[in-house]
Amino acid sequence: MEVLDLIKGRFSPYEFTDKQLTEKDLLTLFEAAGKAASAFNEQPWRFIYALKQDEEEFKIIHECLVEGNRGWTTGVSALVIAVVSKNYAKNGSKNTVRKHDLGLAVGNLSVQAQAMGISLHQMAGIVPQNCIDNLNIPEGFEPLTAIALGYYEGESGVKENQLMKLLLKDLGK
Repeated sequence: MEVLDLIKGRFSPYEFTDKQLTEKDLLTLFEAAGKAASAFNEQPWRFIYALKQDEEEFKIIHECLVEGNRGWTTGVSALVIAVVSKNYAKNGSKNTVRKHDLGLAVGNLSVQAQAMGISLHQMAGIVPQNCIDNLNIPEGFEPLTAIALGYYEGESGVKENQLMKLLLKDLGK
């Protein structure tokens, strides 16, 4: 069976155009994420986001990224921090599949974004304590990843290997 063109076309750019996302765009993406399967249908993920045009909120989230990711994300249309609940709401026991569930949700979000012509770049390079402090993440939740969102129209000369070196340096590799 042939892989869907929508999936084949997925790409994680490091550069985005000036075109801005809207709140409606983000809510559509989060609705798609919310349709993902999760253990006990608890949907343990939460998304904290800021649009570029909301300068103060964007700056707060931007400061949650490792230095290497801060450099190339200054012009993205939106930034998202993905957070998961450590425990099940139904009984308080440890949710050992929370990261898997988040992955399914972000997978849905990624496919929806691709269908809408929106590009995204997922990042593990965050500073969890900055997320907790800057975003008032409550006890029992943990920040895991970030997502840069925007529109992409092709290469403009950024050297991906230079960016990758910065990111790996920040991740201690």
